[in-house]
Amino acid sequence: MTNFFRIMTLALTTTLLLGSCKKRASPEEVALAFMHAIQDSNYDQARDYATKESQQVIQIYAIFDGRRSGAEREKIKNARIEVVNIEENGDKAAVTILNSSAHQKEVLQMVKENGQWKISLTFDSIIPNYAPQTGNALDSTGVLSADSAAATGIIMPETK
Repeated sequence: MTNFFRIMTLALTTTLLLGSCKKRASPEEVALAFMHAIQDSNYDQARDYATKESQQVIQIYAIFDGRRSGAEREKIKNARIEVVNIEENGDKAAVTILNSSAHQKEVLQMVKENGQWKISLTFDSIIPNYAPQTGNALDSTGVLSADSAAATGIIMPETK
């Protein structure tokens, strides 16, 4: 019996030591993992790489992605993602990604959250020319205004 406890104690100690030595992901690793999750339309996994405040932004992006054509999704999925620059400053970082499908550079803002690098998204990072409203997007009757809908790409039905 004592040999059993010795083996179990040794196994537990080894597991704890190896687990505590686990390397934290770099900003580059997190940025690439996040972008690959987005490419695969795996938004649950993408949320794992994002700050708590970015969760809603990813949810909205998922809605926009659902409206893309199959050809657009295929182009995104097959794009080559390459890190071209990393600027780290304390608990903040900016990772510049070159996306072959968009033929442009994208800068992902990152912050450390609980000691781990996370992507920090804002609405203007997913919606071009996003300008926050000075109130909410609903008019006085509780209906989404046409201007707000247009700014977010939502197609409003015609009213008679």
